[in-house]
This record gives sequence, C-alpha cells and structure tokens, in this order.
Amino acid sequence: MKKYLHIGLSAVILSSALALGPVAAAQTVTWTGKSYIPVPVRRHDLTELVMPDAIATWWDEAPDRIDVSPVPGTKNILSIRALSKNPSQRLFIRGENGTIYMADISRKLPYTPMVKVRNATTSFHNELNAAAKTTPETFMRALIRGNVMPGFSAKRVNTIIMDAPPYKIVAKAIVSSPEMTGIIATWEKDSLQPKVRFNPVTFTVHIPGAGKLRMVSTNQWTLSQGQKATMYMIFTR
Repeated sequence: MKKYLHIGLSAVILSSALALGPVAAAQTVTWTGKSYIPVPVRRHDLTELVMPDAIATWWDEAPDRIDVSPVPGTKNILSIRALSKNPSQRLFIRGENGTIYMADISRKLPYTPMVKVRNATTSFHNELNAAAKTTPETFMRALIRGNVMPGFSAKRVNTIIMDAPPYKIVAKAIVSSPEMTGIIATWEKDSLQPKVRFNPVTFTVHIPGAGKLRMVSTNQWTLSQGQKATMYMIFTR
C-alpha cells in the first residue's frame, strides 16, 4: 500500500510541475540612460528589480496601480507587484551615487520574475577585460567565422595594404581591441607566373597602428590568374 501511495504522490507532483511549465529566467538589461528599463509585472506575481547600485529613493506616476517595496536585507533590490489591470506607468529610481534610472512598468511585456540592471560603463569594462584575455588563436577562429567578440569593434573598409609582386591585398574589414587588431582582406596574385602560392613564412606587412603580425591564414593558398581568396591577419600590440 505504501509503495502505491508513493507512486501516486510522485505522479501528482510530476503532473503539477508539468502544468506549471518552465520557470522564467531573469532578464539582464544594460542601462545607457537613453531608454527605459523594461519591467514586466503581473497582478498575482512579484517582479524583483535588481539595480547596479544602492537605492536612495524612488517615485512612480500612479502609486495606486503598483506596489513597490524594498526587499528586506538588500539595498539595491525592489519588489514590484501590479495592483490593477492597467499598471502601466513610469518608475523613477535614484541611486545613492546620484544616478536616476527610468523604468517602464507594463503587463504587456513578456513576464520574467527578475530584471537585473547593469550600467553601460560596467558592461564596457567587463568586455574590455574579456578582450584582454583573448588569445590570438581564439581571435583568429572568431575572425574566420565572422564573429565580433565582446570588447572588440568592427568597421568596413576598402583599403589596399599591399600591391607589389607577388600579391595584391585589399583590406575589407578591421576588427580591433586595445590589445589586438584583426584584418579580413582579399588577396590575388600579382605576378607573371601562372600560379602563385601564398607563403605565410616569408610574408611580412606593416600597417601603422596595427602592431606586430602574429598570425595569417587564407581560405585558398594557391591562386591562378583572375582568382581571389579571403585572407585573415592578426596583429598584437
């Protein structure tokens, strides 16, 4: 009898879990000061708003539509709950450092139980730290895949960086961080020979401000007349 009871309880717990569905994950928002922080709310659920700094005070447009209270034991978290069917309004939060944040409270947003806010400057420094730890090998893989890693910036160019036998190389994109520069370029043969094989061992190029050439790769090592290939170069400073 106990065995059947245990199985029955397990089935009830499992069916309840399936009915509830997956638990919503926290949402992370980067505060730039140019837009509102999206905060979804529901009438019978709490939404926690986690600020990057300690909170000095807050005020909202319609206090009768939402309940806002600090989470006990914390200095930077507010608990928000909808009190009406139309809680949509603006919530203003002032941090102890003087920063004023603006949040958009709405039931129309996809619900998440927690919204974490981070400052753009903090995000920027985190990305720079990640970029500083990136190896040339990792950077090369990202360059070949066409991915711009955190902490790197990219821009399109169309600049001839070499036009002397046996190669003609034209830079098409520059991806850089404070420590490294990556160049995506096209190359073709500039020689009377019917074919030219690219030789990474003897290849050298100097680009002002790029640093020292550390790695070079291409998607085609031997070219005939009229052919072009893509080249990838990594420089370190």
